[in-house]
Amino acid sequence: MTDSITDMDAKTKRIRKSVDRSLRWLDENLEKSKTLDIPVFAPVMGHTDKEERIRSATATAERDVQGFIINVLGFDRDTVASQVRTSTDHLPSDKPRLAYGLSSPEGILEGVSNGIDLFDGSYAYKATEKGRAIIFKFGQELKSALETQDQPKTLNLWSTDLAHAFEPLDTTCGCDACSRPHSKAYIHHLLNAHEMLGPILLMSHNIYQLDRFMQSIRTSIEKGQFEQDMKVFMNHYSHLKEGDGMKNHQDEIDTDSLGVHLKKKRTLKL
Repeated sequence: MTDSITDMDAKTKRIRKSVDRSLRWLDENLEKSKTLDIPVFAPVMGHTDKEERIRSATATAERDVQGFIINVLGFDRDTVASQVRTSTDHLPSDKPRLAYGLSSPEGILEGVSNGIDLFDGSYAYKATEKGRAIIFKFGQELKSALETQDQPKTLNLWSTDLAHAFEPLDTTCGCDACSRPHSKAYIHHLLNAHEMLGPILLMSHNIYQLDRFMQSIRTSIEKGQFEQDMKVFMNHYSHLKEGDGMKNHQDEIDTDSLGVHLKKKRTLKL
């Protein structure tokens, strides 16, 4: 429970009050958690004020908590790294740090390099909602692609270019969608026909790929190659915001059904 600030131009007085109030609420919740025997992840506040972030992190670290939450939702990408580092530098290294607002692959890598351990998995959901399949790689899997740049991180399954692509989303992927395998053309058809199975297969693939991405990060850290692998990743892929694949989409016409759109029309009869 926190006194979160959404105004990016908040003054120091408001930020200081937010830190004090959140610490007070944390103490009250810690008392209650003793009777419930549940772990507590404590929020680290401070918003855009460096001194207040340090004060919040230092005071929170003195409490008997099991982990920490750092929220950078709404922060400019250029300032996220310094804000996160300001907080993590004053937290114990033997307790996990969870970040909100760093769900993209670039955000995850930025978070890892600045001391974050846990991330939300919303990127897989967002990609699925846009009809996109995750295809990016990291670490050892990317070694063979050092020469190319500005490559897409996702594949737009709404694209009509895939209507006759009969290979799986990723031949190296072990998810249910790829190991069957279900082809790109089939998943494109499912989306175009507004079949529920389309997003289900995409979500299965995207969650698998995001988990694989995190595994590659852990392996890279263990080998002492993370900074180098991160630089390769950032040089290889495009970092433009991925649009909604369905935007400007028009349902394709099935010539075998006399011009009727593939989208199913359901009529409720009372």
